Amino acid sequence: MRRAILFALAVVATGSARAETEQPPIGVQIVARTTAQIGAPMAGQLLEFPLADGDAFAAGQLLARFNCAQPEAAIARAKAEADKRADIFATQQSLKALNSYSKVELKTAQNDVAVAQAELALARTTVANCTIKAPFAGRVSNIAVRNFSFVQMGAPLLDILDESTLELELIVPSRWLAWLAPGAGFKVRITETNRDYDATLTRFSGRVDPASQTIKIYGRIPATPPGLLPGMSGTAVFPSAPN
Repeated sequence: MRRAILFALAVVATGSARAETEQPPIGVQIVARTTAQIGAPMAGQLLEFPLADGDAFAAGQLLARFNCAQPEAAIARAKAEADKRADIFATQQSLKALNSYSKVELKTAQNDVAVAQAELALARTTVANCTIKAPFAGRVSNIAVRNFSFVQMGAPLLDILDESTLELELIVPSRWLAWLAPGAGFKVRITETNRDYDATLTRFSGRVDPASQTIKIYGRIPATPPGLLPGMSGTAVFPSAPN
């Protein structure tokens, strides 16, 4: 009887010691390092909005095109006005050469040319805003509008991300800073794929959370395998974590 009790106590003690030395699970999430929400640079109607959620695109590819008839007409008007003001200024310069001019009229003509050129530049900027092109190669992660919609300036159109720059986000105890360093290896299990991956720590956050005494760290999976998407999550294990 006594031997059975001692054996039971030994089993409990072993289990307790193992529980004390096991590393608690560290949550990990996959994020895209490069993301952007594309907003409308102008108010107007969308004439081309070719991509759907999940579509891939190349850098410089068209993301959206607005109805630009009115801004293009404004360019033509601004150009005609700029040419007119330039002709008037040229006439004033010719009169100056003949010493038959008014300084006030010459200065006014020169200023009118500058104003007309500024208005032409503004009109051209507005036309440039009629098309939105991809700032980098990536994939659409959310769509906020549909083709032929009328949107206000600044309204969200779509979210995009660069899936080639996926990284891992983790929150660990700040006391780990005593031994953890960039380049450290760890294991990651992603729930959605039910697979394990080798990962490497790349950098730390710039501050420790004083309330929880934790710090956010970042890592990556070398040669990111296909099938991983931002938003997937899982757990991480650091073999070198102290007991």
